[in-house]
Amino acid sequence: MRAWPTQVRAVLGQRGFPGLFGAGLAVGLGSSFVIPFITLWGTRVVGLSEAAIGLYMTVTTFAQILVATLLARWSDTHVPRKVMLMIGGMGAVVGYAVYAFVIDVRVLLFFGCTILALAVLCFSQLFAYSREQFYDREISGLPRGYLLSVLRASFSVAWMAGPSFSAWLLFLFGFRGVFLGASALYFVFVGCVWRYVPFERRSAEHRRVRRDPVWRVLTRPDILAVAIAFTCIFAAHAMNVMNLPLMITNVLGGTSRNVGITFGIGPIVEIPLMLWFGHLAARGHTLALLRLGAVVTIAYFVLLNCVQAPWQIYFLQFFHGMSFAIISNVGILFFQDLVPGQPGLATTVYSNAANAGNLLGFFTFSRLVPLLGNRRLFLGSAALTVITAVIMVAYRPRHLARTATR
Repeated sequence: MRAWPTQVRAVLGQRGFPGLFGAGLAVGLGSSFVIPFITLWGTRVVGLSEAAIGLYMTVTTFAQILVATLLARWSDTHVPRKVMLMIGGMGAVVGYAVYAFVIDVRVLLFFGCTILALAVLCFSQLFAYSREQFYDREISGLPRGYLLSVLRASFSVAWMAGPSFSAWLLFLFGFRGVFLGASALYFVFVGCVWRYVPFERRSAEHRRVRRDPVWRVLTRPDILAVAIAFTCIFAAHAMNVMNLPLMITNVLGGTSRNVGITFGIGPIVEIPLMLWFGHLAARGHTLALLRLGAVVTIAYFVLLNCVQAPWQIYFLQFFHGMSFAIISNVGILFFQDLVPGQPGLATTVYSNAANAGNLLGFFTFSRLVPLLGNRRLFLGSAALTVITAVIMVAYRPRHLARTATR
């Protein structure tokens, strides 16, 4: 493969891709502004208990899963990707603007389950569009699928600076500044989509192509097993996202600055690993990488249970970055390969597994944190990841199973 300056020129030379990278960067920054501090906002501003904010996140995440599932098939058959991306981006713009000014739980719940739930389309549709446009394109000097890994790396780049910058906004302007910043970033996302994603109507021939119905895809044994595995590991990470800020501030005596630094370290590790793992996945090592990711994640949570100071967590974020470099990049490619010809549905199944994991994680957090406390809750995350490891070790691809029965 070519030296990296040549690779950079090859990537930037792909028409429309720099704009997609900017869109991915905007979404990554928007999410990195909000996610690390959502539990602090819920407890300190809205006045919810730790258990109640977990329940709130459970309900809103379920709404995201419902929205994504209902719209997934349409994105592959009838509705142009650009329209889906615009709807998702504007939902985030409006939703986070409401979060900036409203503290009534009923109003927040309504917008969180409707307008803001549409934001789930941004991630899945961005990668579905990129799969269609760039995955199979022959680019001299770049491995197959490299552009999708670069696009996924934009999220990691965003998470390098996003949490720290968000902590600075929190210090200067409070949580209102954080949510308005997120809203503005999603507006940038909308601008990138408007400028760089073409409006392409689905042809009658495209709509007539026979595709498996959503229910059949979702109930395929191999997809169901992998979806459960990913749900468990994302649940473990969701519990960690809610628990780690509270562990740092309430148990270890840290500050919001420590929280921002902690969430910014992992992405520094993710970026080079993401590109390397994406290259290995394109060469057929996807399943081995996913198994490695499960083992690394178990080690991460077990070690978190042992920390005694915020600075010790900084070193453990290497494992966090390695885990996400695998499950969030290789995982997308893995699901898209499971459902060829339907990248919108495939990426939605992946994102639904992630959202279902978030739902399970938020619900489990709300139930377990009063019983276990912040420290021992990491062992609960480790236990969930063990389920992922067992499933991925036992998993056999469909073509191998068919070969064995001949």
